[in-house]
Amino acid sequence: MIQAQEVEALLARVAMGDRVAFKSLYDLTAGLLLATANRVLQDRSLAEDVVQDVFAGLWHKAADMNAPVARSLGWLCVITRNRAIDHARKRPADVSMHGVTSDGDDYTHDAPSDSPDVFEQLAMAQDDQCLQACLKQLAPEPRQAVLLSYLEGLTHMELAERMQRPLGTVKAWTRRSLLALRQCMAGGAA
Repeated sequence: MIQAQEVEALLARVAMGDRVAFKSLYDLTAGLLLATANRVLQDRSLAEDVVQDVFAGLWHKAADMNAPVARSLGWLCVITRNRAIDHARKRPADVSMHGVTSDGDDYTHDAPSDSPDVFEQLAMAQDDQCLQACLKQLAPEPRQAVLLSYLEGLTHMELAERMQRPLGTVKAWTRRSLLALRQCMAGGAA
């Protein structure tokens, strides 16, 4: 099991340009990040590319990183997931292949699209509507904490600073809100 403190310590050392820490961080987290990217892309090769991009970006921007506690395993997972989503959006919808048969006849074959079909789009829209309705049931500050955490990848410490609330309060808000969202989404309606 990956320890959050170990990841944060390695990230702090990476921020100072420590190559050994960078390799240790990769060895420790690459499997989890690969699984995260693969869950989005459903293609191991593309997921590997995303993880490589994440680590390359991490190394090249290491000096720009803020306080070591501001970056964590959760932050790495969010970055990886967002990169995978961006990568998936860049895929072409259709791939047409043109060729000539041995008889000299032209042919065209359209490969199936990777984009969601009408039913998948409808299901995603319904899930979005359900999530929006469930989010509306949360009190304003806890809802803001959850949204900042997941949309901006903020840690509990960063949330506490941004919202000017005690760390324990922010942790309680996010935990309770996630439980409430899970129950609401399982119910299928708000």
